Amino acid sequence: MAILGRPAYDAREETMSSLDPVRYEDGRPMLFAGIRRQHTFASMGKDIPRQWEEFEKLGELPGRVGTTAYGAICGGDPKTQTMEYMVAVEVKSFDAVPKELGRMRVPPARYAVFRHEGNVATIQNTWKQVFEWLSSSGMQSAQTPDFEVYDERFDGTTGEGGVEIWLGVKPAP
Repeated sequence: MAILGRPAYDAREETMSSLDPVRYEDGRPMLFAGIRRQHTFASMGKDIPRQWEEFEKLGELPGRVGTTAYGAICGGDPKTQTMEYMVAVEVKSFDAVPKELGRMRVPPARYAVFRHEGNVATIQNTWKQVFEWLSSSGMQSAQTPDFEVYDERFDGTTGEGGVEIWLGVKPAP
């Protein structure tokens, strides 16, 4: 799956309306391996596509499961306006993963699944709507990694085909 053509984010392209989950899923435990980077909110529109380009150059990772790629949010800090993002694939184990690559254990969790239908360059707007939904949903974050799913429908050359966003949730107290 190529993601080399992923264009930079352009805030002028934010035209989507509010959205609701397309479904809920019970996620299974997964192991992600790939490239982890810290990004500022201001620069992630140009830096995350570069991260995907770097990841593509790695080639096939040992022990890869399936053909799906993931963009995982590993945490954010509104005070410093930064977030950690991991470009990854699922692997069977970390044993054969090169030591310089990042690793992440994704625990089983309940997920609200959203669909981003536009070009991937506008996905930040969808994430914004997802978090707006969360604040009024009666749910709260499950404090697990949230992630984007780039499956066989996604065309990395054009940035089209849609992306699923999996947000770990649990009932609010």
